[in-house]
Amino acid sequence: MNPTAIELAFFLRKQARKNLKLLAGYCTFLALMILGYAYLFQYLMWHLERRTYSLIAGIYWTITVMTTLGFGDITFHSDAGFLFATAVTISGVVFLLMLLPFVLVSLFIAPWIEQSMRFRPKRELPANTRGHVLIFGPDAVTRAFMRKLEGRQVPFVVVTPDQEEAFRLELEGMRVLCGTPTDGVFLEKARAGAARGIVTSLNDPETVNLCLTARKLGDAPIAVLADDSAHADLLRAAGATHVIPLPQILGRHLATRATTFGAAAHVLDAFGNLLIAEMPVYGTPYVGQTLGMIPLRERTGLSAIGLLERGVFSAPDPDSPLSVQTIVLLAGTREGMSSLEALLRPGAGEDRVFILGHGRIGCAAATVLGKMNVPFTLIDREENPFCSAHEAIRGDATRLDLLRKSGIEAARGLIITTNDDNANIFLALASRRANPHLRMVARANREENVDELYAAGADFVVSSSSVGANFLSNMLEKKDSILLTEGVNVFRRPLPPRLSGWTIAESSIGAMTGCAVVAILREDVPEPMVGPPPDTVLDTRMDFVLIGSPEQERRFGEAFA
Repeated sequence: MNPTAIELAFFLRKQARKNLKLLAGYCTFLALMILGYAYLFQYLMWHLERRTYSLIAGIYWTITVMTTLGFGDITFHSDAGFLFATAVTISGVVFLLMLLPFVLVSLFIAPWIEQSMRFRPKRELPANTRGHVLIFGPDAVTRAFMRKLEGRQVPFVVVTPDQEEAFRLELEGMRVLCGTPTDGVFLEKARAGAARGIVTSLNDPETVNLCLTARKLGDAPIAVLADDSAHADLLRAAGATHVIPLPQILGRHLATRATTFGAAAHVLDAFGNLLIAEMPVYGTPYVGQTLGMIPLRERTGLSAIGLLERGVFSAPDPDSPLSVQTIVLLAGTREGMSSLEALLRPGAGEDRVFILGHGRIGCAAATVLGKMNVPFTLIDREENPFCSAHEAIRGDATRLDLLRKSGIEAARGLIITTNDDNANIFLALASRRANPHLRMVARANREENVDELYAAGADFVVSSSSVGANFLSNMLEKKDSILLTEGVNVFRRPLPPRLSGWTIAESSIGAMTGCAVVAILREDVPEPMVGPPPDTVLDTRMDFVLIGSPEQERRFGEAFA
């Protein structure tokens, strides 16, 4: 959150909200006073001097007189008029120039200054604190993770050594501790031994120190957002439970979604034997048809669980039209995916993917494409000193002549991976102009730029913060969740015991939470029940696989906790 937004947030908290109501009442009083004076101005001008003015002119005259500007273009010529103008001027000095600044200073500015000067960050949690999540190094990923924790009502504490940052975070409504992350005494005061989990996005050397120190206090799971995947073994040796090499994960997401040669290459994740996949309609014979015209269930056993088009999710409907931008989200078994692959008769040789940006994410995406035997072309302005496995074309990818010379018109997919969202948006526009039929996926470094990337022409946008937060949430909360796109998850939850013996229709899951049941899993049955009918009887041996937004996932947890 930027400093201006943080300061504004102060005026929306606790006592400040009451003060805002007082200020709104005072401003209403001033508005009514100005309006009353304007009507009185009209009346006096007509009855004293036989001149006619509109209400707008009356308001204009009142404001100029009350603020002592007195332009002089509209004036009274009688003693009674002079007296009225004098009264308006005095009331303006009192209510506008004296009382209004006093109200603003006393109700808002003085409390802000006082809180800033008196702020003393907390350095210790109560001795009985348990089950909290300690978060070290607030950044875009951990902030997205915090929002997930808030939605699921999981307590968390943000730790920072910077007192000024602690003040800003506390103004945002967070619970904050100020101290050195690698100090054993401080970690003990932060109740690290009783924590539900520890999350860190600090640099790798500092994280190693933190892990070694925290391990002396307890066995709370530690999730690490690693700078370099080469340090994963060292971090685990130091005590990290989960090491998340985010660049490699993002590279895999982007590479998987950039290819166009079949659904089996687009398996996003799995819940046991249940696979969640996506099928881009582009490049298939189904462009221009409706969802009901695809023989999914009959020929493959797969079930359509939703549609995506430029990041917009919609529920599956047999009459939904399929365009070149449509992505069909699928659920089913490995055999069903293979059947769909045979139905489409794809060929890996038909694909060529362009990768714009040869950083860590671009390198990871190239590695994944190489394992999939998909030819690719890398373009970057600078050489990557940490990647010797791939060779890139040097040049400015925003230049259409370079893209065309490199063969982008023959490409089927495009990956945009730079760490500058402005550059990514520009590259999306340039690439879409060079080849209107590309399957374009892009990286968004900040969640607020996702919509702009879609508007620039991207078919799919992967947000670094959302992907990282999803991994953290799954690891620390021991829950299964798959991020399909911004605001849409597929998640697995045990059957609530009170629903045992009911049917899906009787459970009213959709009406109560907005979630839709994708499949039902049972430990004693290897095959998942995909797209279960409403009259399916539920029992406690079942797990639900559902699709919905984070808010709908939260409502499911509240309704069936």
